[in-house]
Amino acid sequence: VLNILDDYDVKATFFVVYNDSDEADALYQRMVNSGHAIGVHTASHNYSKIYSSVDNYLKDFEKVSSYVESVTNYKPEIFRFPGGSINSYNIGNYQDIISEMLRRGYTYYDWNISSGDAASSVVSKENIVNNTVKGVLSTDKAIVLMHDGSGHKSTVKALPEVIEKLKAEGYEFRALSNDVKPTWFGYY
Repeated sequence: VLNILDDYDVKATFFVVYNDSDEADALYQRMVNSGHAIGVHTASHNYSKIYSSVDNYLKDFEKVSSYVESVTNYKPEIFRFPGGSINSYNIGNYQDIISEMLRRGYTYYDWNISSGDAASSVVSKENIVNNTVKGVLSTDKAIVLMHDGSGHKSTVKALPEVIEKLKAEGYEFRALSNDVKPTWFGYY
């Protein structure tokens, strides 16, 4: 993914999970050096555990946030909730978690366009391209959800075509920061 983004001179945001391997450390550093943004996703990605209390969410968040900062000297200021800011696991405490994270100075982002690549491990390249391009063309400002972890080979294959089609339509690609107005799911 990083090679493709470099080839097209595109900046992106990576909401990362905890990985303390040498390979992950090099990738985190390359993201920062290449001008991409790093946001926190989660350390464990265990919904039941992290959403069981505000304290558990904060501990999980801090584990990956402090690790990324120690490796890269880059302090993540943005994050994405696993499953989005409002989901069936955090319905009882999402407002408390959001309040505490905002109080601590972090900005969270949901998405308004999904590539559909998380629906299953066999989503086709064509479906990812079509979902993404159609969705982006339907809005002025898009925050697109894509995944780059294992099991997402079709996403990697789709990325060049997505970039080419959207650039041809005049779209620009930018990394997220605290300065970008977030997309948030509606509250219940």
